[in-house]
Amino acid sequence: MGLQTLIEKYPEQFARYAEKVLDSYFGNIFVTWRNERILYVNARMAASVRMTKEELTGMTLEQLREKKLWLRSVSREMYDGKKSPFNAYNVSKYGDELFTHIEPICDEKGEVIMSAQFSIPKRMLAEFSDYITQEKSSFRNYKDIADYLEARKEASEVIISNSPAARLAFDDARYLSSMDSTVLLCGETGTGKDVLANYIYHNSKRASQPFVPVNCSAIPAELVESEFFGYERGAFTGARSSGKPGLFEMADHGTLFLDEVGELPPAMQAKLLRVLETGEVMRVGGTRIVKTDVRLIAATNRDLRRMAAEGRFREDLYYRLNVMPLFLPPLRERREDILPLAELFLAKNNRKYGLSRALTQEMRRGLLDYGWPGNIRELRNVIERYAISGRMDIQSPAAAAPAVPAGAGREPEMAEETPLHEACARFEQAYIQKALDACGGSVSKAARRLGIHRSLLYKKLKKSEPVVQ
Repeated sequence: MGLQTLIEKYPEQFARYAEKVLDSYFGNIFVTWRNERILYVNARMAASVRMTKEELTGMTLEQLREKKLWLRSVSREMYDGKKSPFNAYNVSKYGDELFTHIEPICDEKGEVIMSAQFSIPKRMLAEFSDYITQEKSSFRNYKDIADYLEARKEASEVIISNSPAARLAFDDARYLSSMDSTVLLCGETGTGKDVLANYIYHNSKRASQPFVPVNCSAIPAELVESEFFGYERGAFTGARSSGKPGLFEMADHGTLFLDEVGELPPAMQAKLLRVLETGEVMRVGGTRIVKTDVRLIAATNRDLRRMAAEGRFREDLYYRLNVMPLFLPPLRERREDILPLAELFLAKNNRKYGLSRALTQEMRRGLLDYGWPGNIRELRNVIERYAISGRMDIQSPAAAAPAVPAGAGREPEMAEETPLHEACARFEQAYIQKALDACGGSVSKAARRLGIHRSLLYKKLKKSEPVVQ
């Protein structure tokens, strides 16, 4: 529908709302008729010269020029000879520097009958420039959020829990969703902790509120505090002139997801602990305390308990985060989920690339036999690579099995002077490695074979260094 048709069909509505549309423009609008009178000014233009719209539109251009509200009369310049659009620099009586664009409007004979002027104050241009600079420098953070939003969009697709281990994890997650407590997601890299965080968020009472994810390992140490808590204008060189809210303010009443929380610098750990205890944040360079209500979900592939014992992670923060721990098992312990996930990823890539790949029986056996050290992320990449190239590029089962030190199948050799505690530790590790080797790398099977709980075996594996024969 053209503008003329719109005016003819809805004359009253157009008259009522057209002025509101023009008043909403972020700059100044000034329209004149020939070189005689003012037809229209928007609210910002009137305010910039300390007058009302009614006062300005009731004046002739000559009366306006007598007030000397601007350094130069660009409308006179246009009517006196300039017949094409041009730009001009101007200064108002009140000191505002203006960038002005003038558009002449001609009749059928080519005569200028109207002038439309659009002005933007220099300070506003400076704010735009600062904003663009800051947005470019913050692109990394927005990319992180975009990645998590993509994971959020796909969350319902990748929640496949045919295996008992996965069912247990998602059942626990569903239960924790109904609570409002802090959750600590633990698991190896690539197991889908971001998907589990989204699952908890979507099923929580805060699902209609913001979900703000952040990868703690991706933020430079010197910017962590300003990213988490925000900053006031002029807080440091390069800061936005308008200041910036932090992640806690952005997530107020919603959920904040801290991925790779074990990578936070020590100084930031203390400040994070205080916010979690009080719910209060103060922007960098600010003096005002802001109260926030945020549900926290943290994730890590590190052993935070061990890091706390070694002094590399604050013990009090560890206990504050570890309110409700939730372990996401690796893919090698979710054998029943491997083929359904592979089919799901393949279908997605077939749609994406316009292909019709299918998994052969040999490929299926290879996927089931492989150890998947990179977990679901590795599976996704392998399937996409297959969709593109037509080759299933994974290691053989023997190559994929956990590395076994030479001689691990026999008792470790030790010198007579080897201390007892060291000999015991080396024997234990060799014995554990032997059990893992016999169980094809499955921690659950090895734990049953050794007669210990799986979690204890994980601790022993993380604590021990490889035995050197």
